[in-house]
Amino acid sequence: MWQRCSSLLIACLLSLAAIPAAAQVEITIHGGLHGGGAAAVHHAREQQAARPRSSGRLLGEATTAGARVAVAISEQWQLEGGAAWSRNSNWEGAVSRALPSVEDRTLFLSGTLQGWLTEPGSRIGVVAGAGPALIRESRRGTSTTRHVNLGGLVSVGGVMRLDRRFSVRMDAQQYLFSSPLDRSYAPHFGGSSSSQPSSSLRHDFVILAGFSWRNE
Repeated sequence: MWQRCSSLLIACLLSLAAIPAAAQVEITIHGGLHGGGAAAVHHAREQQAARPRSSGRLLGEATTAGARVAVAISEQWQLEGGAAWSRNSNWEGAVSRALPSVEDRTLFLSGTLQGWLTEPGSRIGVVAGAGPALIRESRRGTSTTRHVNLGGLVSVGGVMRLDRRFSVRMDAQQYLFSSPLDRSYAPHFGGSSSSQPSSSLRHDFVILAGFSWRNE
């Protein structure tokens, strides 16, 4: 699996390297929220159930930061590669002692082919794309686990141009991949949790907002 993922990333880098240096390049720095991290929340709920009268908890949000680089291959289409880093943590305390904290970390690497749904040069535009993605998950806490999964990404972005070089951008990203589940995993945004070890199709949702710069 790791060899397949490495070959995919190398192929994406070679594709970007083949683009002429004079091509239009756009760099985006953004941050936001990840719909994942529900595993840590579920762990806290289990701990609270074990100590209903003497414990409390503080749940951390799944914050995400990342960057993307887009290279125009025509007026309507562009190749985009990027990375997003998500971190979710929680701690729980009791009267007698503090219970172990849990921290979930997810690294998203992706490459997409994107097309403009509106006029490419308009002040306000919409772009959508899809492509392969590599998702690396790790957990630190009562136990340490790591998973590397190969999947796909579907994204939709809204762009508001401030001038010829700078713009504000918001992206909604849906990552789809198959991942092993255990008792600590709970589906995002509600639903029943998994009680037996298995493998299931995951759908992690990430929403990001930030600023873009492009050359001329």
